[in-house]
Amino acid sequence: MSIYSFSFSPTGTSAKILRGIIEGISDVLNTAVIHGDLTFRAVEDIVLTSGDIVIVAAPVYGGQIAPIAKQRLKEINGNNAKCIVVAVYGNRAFENAVVDFASFMSDCGFLVCGAAAFVGEHSYSTADTPIAAGRPDSQDMADARTFGEAIALKIRTDQLHEVSASSLTDEPSPAESIVNFRNFVAGYRQQQSETPVAYLPQVDTSLCDDCGSCYDACPTEAITPDFRDADPSRCIKCCACVKICPQGARRFHSPFAKTLSENFNFRKSPRWIL
Repeated sequence: MSIYSFSFSPTGTSAKILRGIIEGISDVLNTAVIHGDLTFRAVEDIVLTSGDIVIVAAPVYGGQIAPIAKQRLKEINGNNAKCIVVAVYGNRAFENAVVDFASFMSDCGFLVCGAAAFVGEHSYSTADTPIAAGRPDSQDMADARTFGEAIALKIRTDQLHEVSASSLTDEPSPAESIVNFRNFVAGYRQQQSETPVAYLPQVDTSLCDDCGSCYDACPTEAITPDFRDADPSRCIKCCACVKICPQGARRFHSPFAKTLSENFNFRKSPRWIL
């Protein structure tokens, strides 16, 4: 048996949570975990067997697992290996993401034997509009290790069996917050239908020193070689370029940021099933 972990993590959030899970597994089983980074390229040359176990983590974009994460995974043949899916969302709701993730992995030939939803700092979070700012924090990482330990105990006792991802339910949000958000979304969609606006990261040229950190951090090669623009057909609004810029020269002004910050500023906790 080999244990593998994979993460698609432009801002490092999903990868950090996955590291905590892997530490918990390693502490119990005293075994190495083989890690693959999906952020910039697809998985290659991985041959799995039915005895292997895979833990895979990716962010939630718009209630679904990031489409590009699935693109990077789709060439893997699960060969009935067992897998655990971990969806990382920005404290609003993970919606259908866990079921979407599990269904995709099942289609790739995996037996889904666990699922989790963890909170990470939202891509749109800023100092002015904080959304799960600083997460995963120390408590989240402790929870990640606990989840990893639980996985390891299931492995040790040969009790890691298929689960239904639909059994994993979200922590309820206040009714008023949900109504406020839905009203905002309805208004946003109406506005976009009448006068569409393409939202992309913006650059303050007075601050940019052409270091290229943004270019290197972009998982889709959306940033132009002069670092000034982004290709709207490639940009996935992960905000890796914004978070990585050492000069603070990049900004992404999402119309969603304010309503998310105002309506989802309570703390949600990780949830999982095994």
